[in-house]
Amino acid sequence: MANNSPVIADGDMSDERLAQLLALRTEHPELDYKSKIDLTTTEGKVELAKDVGAMQVAGGYIVGGANDDGTLSGEHDGKDTQAFDQANLASVLAKWLPEPLVLHTRVAERKGHIVPLIYIGPSPAGCAFFSADGAYEKAGKQVRAFYKGEAFWRNGTRSERMSQRGLEEVVKRRVAREKTTWIEEQQQVRRREQAELESAHRARGSLGSVNFDLEATTLNIAALELVRGDDDISLQHLFNDAVARARDAIGRGEIEGELGDLLDKLTCSAATFLMYNQEAWFDRVIDLLTQIYSMPLREGDADAFLYSVQINPRMEAPRVWLQVIERVYGLGALTVRQAKWKAVRELTLQLPKWLGDYDRNWLRHAVTMTSRGGHLKEQKGEQTVEISLLILARNDVVRLDCLRPDGLGPEDDELLTSLAQFDVLSNLVAVDDAGADVGGSKLFYPNFARFYQHRVTPIVEQLLTDLEMRDALLTGNDKDLALALQRVGEQAVHDGWRFDGFQGWDHTPVDGFIAKNLPPPSP
Repeated sequence: MANNSPVIADGDMSDERLAQLLALRTEHPELDYKSKIDLTTTEGKVELAKDVGAMQVAGGYIVGGANDDGTLSGEHDGKDTQAFDQANLASVLAKWLPEPLVLHTRVAERKGHIVPLIYIGPSPAGCAFFSADGAYEKAGKQVRAFYKGEAFWRNGTRSERMSQRGLEEVVKRRVAREKTTWIEEQQQVRRREQAELESAHRARGSLGSVNFDLEATTLNIAALELVRGDDDISLQHLFNDAVARARDAIGRGEIEGELGDLLDKLTCSAATFLMYNQEAWFDRVIDLLTQIYSMPLREGDADAFLYSVQINPRMEAPRVWLQVIERVYGLGALTVRQAKWKAVRELTLQLPKWLGDYDRNWLRHAVTMTSRGGHLKEQKGEQTVEISLLILARNDVVRLDCLRPDGLGPEDDELLTSLAQFDVLSNLVAVDDAGADVGGSKLFYPNFARFYQHRVTPIVEQLLTDLEMRDALLTGNDKDLALALQRVGEQAVHDGWRFDGFQGWDHTPVDGFIAKNLPPPSP
């Protein structure tokens, strides 16, 4: 069944996602607006359980305090919202819905109004069968919203009893999920077999016993043991093997699969070296990533891509670039949280082989080329939904535990904040490195612009006063930094207005710094 919905039901509960949901101004199969969610009555609880059960087929969001056109109703203003606490709401719904119930909640404030936001994940079983009758009294009559043993689904924007079309949707999703599970299980079996084989090799101390067939965690521990034992030859052998594997995977078009798995392990190695202050080996992994980035290119190819307004999305090069840069951003977020400012600059200013004279760093190059290849858009029926590179990177950070060694959970909002902060710092580093005379459009792209500025202003304000941080990131003086802040801010305002995101440095210490160090414009 075709899905024409522009809603991406991935469990993102950020302010930006709420703004995007309200901006749609109309309901969709994965989006339900409710002017009021009344959890003080049996009717309100039963009706919500019906909608939650229906959304367990495909997943989706319920936005409380929103009218049918996405405008705010104010119905929850000044009301007790404890019932929307995740544990409390799950306990209420457990009366009618079976486990497991994937449920996330938050109570947000939007333009002075209280807005409860509820995310429902797809049921592992494909749909949810109600475990009890859903009944209540209304106007002196008994209303039965659903019966025990029934299943509902979202037919367009309505929660309805399961139909033939609904059942087909359940089966299609269940088959796809089981296929993915089977593939993962087969990969685990092969990895266990390989691990047993490598264990025998290690017992004999053979070169190559540590390789990329190992699980990421095992590989990282083994790499650290090699570092501790000063076994540079084995580490060099490991990374030489990575180059050969990457080239082979790209040559066979196995980019999102085999190459993606290899990049995951290289990224985890870099994160581990970063956390253990192994700068030389961290640098070596970044060098490897730049080599892989340049593998789809030959001399002159970069210029050909530069003059192409659109790139065939099946072409290997932009797919490789996206796979690499997503993970670079994940590493960048970790460097920000760990205050590894030198590494922030290093991750920004890489310029892989064969890029043209126009290109100044791989971050800006990747955004341009992957966008032209259509990889930062998602087609949902007849509608095209723009996807932020930061959201793609966030998905990698959520998926890879190694990018969260500081204890952050997959749903922690600080993950998105640190990604946005890496992005704004990388913009400033790019301007600093190129100098004031180089146009900003070829130096940086403010991916952070579509997110609220409270995510980035603290790190920029820290940059103004933390001299150690500034010395590690930038080479220019106060005037150079003020100019960079002005250019980045102006571009971010221009690009962010469509997303109700970044609105400028006005009325912040950054604004004062710019005014102090840049002369006013000529009258």
